[in-house]
Amino acid sequence: MKRRSIWRNYNKPYVANHSIEWIQSGEKYYDRLVEIIASANTEIQLQTYIFKADRTGRKIANALIDAAKRGVNIYILIDAYGSQDMSLELQQTMEAAGIQLRRYGVLFSKGRFHIARRLHRKVMVIDGQTAVVGGINIADQYAGTSKMPAWLDFAAIVTGSTAGRLELICRSRWKLIKFPKKPKTDKKQASHPSIMIRVRRNDFVRNQNEIAISYRQAFRQAEKTLVIVGGYFLPGGRTRRLIKNAVNRGVDVSVLVAEKSDVGIMVSARRYLYGWLTKNGIRVFEYRPSNVHGKVLVRDEKWCSIGSYDLNNLSTFSNIELNLDVNNVEFSKSISDHIQDIMKVESTEITLRSMLMNRNILTRLKCWLAYRFVKILFVLSVVLAGKKDEKQ
Repeated sequence: MKRRSIWRNYNKPYVANHSIEWIQSGEKYYDRLVEIIASANTEIQLQTYIFKADRTGRKIANALIDAAKRGVNIYILIDAYGSQDMSLELQQTMEAAGIQLRRYGVLFSKGRFHIARRLHRKVMVIDGQTAVVGGINIADQYAGTSKMPAWLDFAAIVTGSTAGRLELICRSRWKLIKFPKKPKTDKKQASHPSIMIRVRRNDFVRNQNEIAISYRQAFRQAEKTLVIVGGYFLPGGRTRRLIKNAVNRGVDVSVLVAEKSDVGIMVSARRYLYGWLTKNGIRVFEYRPSNVHGKVLVRDEKWCSIGSYDLNNLSTFSNIELNLDVNNVEFSKSISDHIQDIMKVESTEITLRSMLMNRNILTRLKCWLAYRFVKILFVLSVVLAGKKDEKQ
C-alpha cells in the first residue's frame, strides 16, 4: 500500500487547457483579489494561514461580505494559530452575512496541545473556474504601508479545470457540509491549451508528499538553472546533496532569501549554512527592502512550482501545503527573469569572502546554536502533529 501511495505521488498527471499568470504581493494583488471575488456567482472557497483584522483583512472581508449578500455561498477556513489576529468582531460580522468561517487546528482540545500540523496553504477558488494559489496571506505585511514595503511573495492566478480540482480539495476539509454537484463543463474549451498544470499537496501524516517529490525531481532533472525563492529556506541534508549534485553537473543555482525576517532565529539558522552553500557554488542573495515570504522554484526556465511550500522540514513533514507545478516555458521564464532582476537590483550576493570577513567566533556560535535549535523544533513539530482531522 505504501509503495502504491508513493507511486501515485510521483505520477499525478499534468492537465492542459488553462490560462495562468503570476502576480507579486502588494496593494495591486489585493485589488485583484477584490475584482475576482466580485466576479463570483455561486461559490467561493478560501483557505489561508493568516487572515488579520487589519486594513487589508477588512478590505477582503468587505468584498466577501458583498458577495455573500449577492447570494454567493462562501466557505472560509483559517488556521487557528496563524489567524489569532482575526478578531471575534470581524468573524461575527462575516458570519452574520451568511459566510461559513471555521478555524483549523485549535491550540488546545481534548486535553492536548495542537501546535504542529498547521493549515499553511493559501488558496482561493471562485465558482470552480478561477483559482489563486500562492504564499500570500491576508494581512498588511503583504500589501505594504507608507512605513513598510510589502513582503516579497508570489501567487498564480489560474483558470481552467485545475480550479475545479482545487475546489474539490477545499471542499474535502468541510466534513459536515453537503455541497451541490457541479454541472459538467466542456473540457475542450481553452484559451491556452499548451499550458500544463498539476496540483501538488504536502501533508506528510496523511501520506501526501507530492511537493517535496516535485522539488527533488526538479533538482535531479535540472540541466542549466535552478532559481529558488526561499521564504524560510533551511533545506535538510538530503535536499542539500541534491542541490550540490546539480551544481556539480554544471547547473547554476541561485537562492533568494531575506536580509531581515519576521523570524529572526531563522535568519541566524540559515546563515549557519552559508559557508556550505557558497563553498559548493550555490549563489545566495539577500533581499534588502523587506522580508522574503515567497516560495518559488524555477527549473531551466521551463518548469515552475509556486505555492505555500517552504524548503524546510516543517513544510515537508508537518504543515498542510499546496503548490501548483506549471510546465510551461513562457510562464516559467517570465517569473524567473523577474526574480533574477530582483537579485541583481535589490539584493546583496553573499560571497564566501564577504561571509568570512563578517563572521567572528561569537557570530558563528550564535548561528550554530540557532540552527540546532530550529532543527529540534522541526523534529518536535512532526512528533506533535496530530493525525486526526477536526470535522469542520
